Amino acid sequence: MLRTLLLIMLLPLGLFAQSDEKASEILKAVSATHSEYEDIHVTFTYTLENKDAGINDTREGELTMVGSKFRLQLMGQDIYSDGKIVWYVMKEDQEVHIKSIEEFKAETELDPANFFSQYENGYKAKFYGEESQDGKNVNVVDLFPEEPGKKTYSRIRMGIDKSNNHVVFSKTFGKDGTNYLLKVTGMKADAGVADSLFTFSQESFEEDGFDVVDFR
Repeated sequence: MLRTLLLIMLLPLGLFAQSDEKASEILKAVSATHSEYEDIHVTFTYTLENKDAGINDTREGELTMVGSKFRLQLMGQDIYSDGKIVWYVMKEDQEVHIKSIEEFKAETELDPANFFSQYENGYKAKFYGEESQDGKNVNVVDLFPEEPGKKTYSRIRMGIDKSNNHVVFSKTFGKDGTNYLLKVTGMKADAGVADSLFTFSQESFEEDGFDVVDFR
């Protein structure tokens, strides 16, 4: 789930080979806008849907990023990193898993230090059209993996606010009929984020009864 979420959250912020001109211009503007921010905080809803299976489950979440540091809060999990170590805090199970950033990258195929550029290769983009979303004028771009046989999805559809180049929504179309829809409900940039947000206190969690397992 983490891999899918970060993928659809951060995928559009790069340039793509073999993309049509309009799609490239839109994505280039998104990348330029976000690269100027020192920090970003996003609130969102995340929906998993499969019509054939009768599944439609929506959850709320938050994602904060400062350089290579990040913190994701979703579905009772608190996943955060100081850029070197990643902590998976599972509140209901009262358990914490500790992994290196290298292990995180291997498992998710994501590099937090390069959130805005790591997908410059391997995808092509096509302009889909314009539409209105919650009163916003939105450019819609479809992203297609250049090696579709290696992916579990066929395409990702992005909605980008024409007024500020911010992502409005992202929908991943799974090959098994399961789709993932992310809608951004709020975004703040350069608001100032304390380093303590990415700091883990093992002693504090152990005092609260959490089982801390170090996989490094």
